[in-house]
Amino acid sequence: MTAKRVLSILKSMSSVNAATFFRRLSLLWRGLSQALRRMLLLALLVIALLVWATWAVVGHSEQAMGRLFGEKGASLIMVVESILRSGLRHEIGVRLQALLEEMSQSRDVLFAAVTMPDGTILAHSDVSRLGDILRLGSREISRKDIQALAPTFTPQWAFMELEGRRVFAVYRLFAPGLETRSCQMALPTMFLGLDARPLELRRWQNLFYIGTLAGASLLVVLLGFAALILSERTRTLRRKQEHAEGQVRELQAEVRRKEKLAAVGSLAAGVAHEIRNPLSSIKGYATYFGQLFPEGSENRASAQIMVNEVDRLNRVICDLIGLAKPSDIVRAPMPVEPLLQDMARLIAQQAEAQAVCLKICTGRALPDIMADSQRLHQALLNLCLNALQAMPHGGCLTLGAYAGRDRLWLWVRDNGLGIAKEALSHIFDPYYTTRASGTGLGLALVQKIVDAHGGSLMVRSREEHAERRGLTLFCIALPLGENHGSADTSCRR
Repeated sequence: MTAKRVLSILKSMSSVNAATFFRRLSLLWRGLSQALRRMLLLALLVIALLVWATWAVVGHSEQAMGRLFGEKGASLIMVVESILRSGLRHEIGVRLQALLEEMSQSRDVLFAAVTMPDGTILAHSDVSRLGDILRLGSREISRKDIQALAPTFTPQWAFMELEGRRVFAVYRLFAPGLETRSCQMALPTMFLGLDARPLELRRWQNLFYIGTLAGASLLVVLLGFAALILSERTRTLRRKQEHAEGQVRELQAEVRRKEKLAAVGSLAAGVAHEIRNPLSSIKGYATYFGQLFPEGSENRASAQIMVNEVDRLNRVICDLIGLAKPSDIVRAPMPVEPLLQDMARLIAQQAEAQAVCLKICTGRALPDIMADSQRLHQALLNLCLNALQAMPHGGCLTLGAYAGRDRLWLWVRDNGLGIAKEALSHIFDPYYTTRASGTGLGLALVQKIVDAHGGSLMVRSREEHAERRGLTLFCIALPLGENHGSADTSCRR
């Protein structure tokens, strides 16, 4: 998937409903490679762990700050109780009211109140609230609300909506001098409302910090992710470019080969007729003069040499004409295994003379192919003769066939001298040969026959060394009309 496609999907996600969003997100995920998926999951996991760790640290910090505020409120309540215990008993109500009013002058204290278990205010920093009911949220606090808070002599704290504002409330039972005594009567509760804005501000700062950290991390991941996509796209484009350049080189080589064939064709068309007629005359006179001399004489042998050389020149001309003329093939259904058997019988005598063993290796139930039997026979014969010439000291020549999904593979393999690396790119060029007696037209003719059948010709080779024999493999791939194939193969000599 290209970077442009990814960016278009991401852009379109901003204006779609949830179902379409997740569908396109799934499409984007399926378009990623396995490596990119793993890297993205790993990055998201790292971000999640980082955010979780930050949240834990921030939560611990908020708890510590909450404890600090709670302990501050508890200290203020303890100070009030201490002052009341040291004062005159008959003035305790007056002194309590005065202490609460004085306490509310502190910047952090919003209000202070002492209430009965039913919520009735006994003392309040706002003297006008005496005798009223303490307000919890938008209503008056009830006995059940206070019981739910479960106040004890141990200070407790929480964020609450008291007296019409959001405060950090610290509360505990209020009974100066009775903390260590068992008392069955209902005791009042003291509420101290501290300004919650510092804590709220700190909480929002922490949330902003966590959000910023998560957003920055996600942005880094997305940028890295986009960079990976662009890098993958660049590598894909580079591979496509290299593949295209390879195809261009192949086409250029094919054009050069066609130009050479065209030049050969022009040459063959111009001289074949002029050369064949004199050659026929020379062969006829050489045969006539040879018959004038007795059997076994030197003159008769010389005449036979002339006849043989004329035949060789005639074969060269035939190859030239076959290479130059259009490849008009006549397709007909033909079995493959009889073709290989006929080829083995045809070269058996020469192979035996060179101590070369023949082997046929075919897949079972090979399908028939639509091909020109004579032209395909000619192509295989050229390959077999080349293989025999590459094994002057003996070896093994294998003829094989295998049916794949849509192609039939024919191959000729020998373990002879091999072909040099620098020669592999030229062996199909007309007139290119590494043998003194070769014409350089055999493989060019094979290539032309295979191309006319819509197939392809491949070659692999390694040269002979002191410690190992050489190896050359020619493969002809011919198209099949239907899917055929067999994984089983059998080889026989």
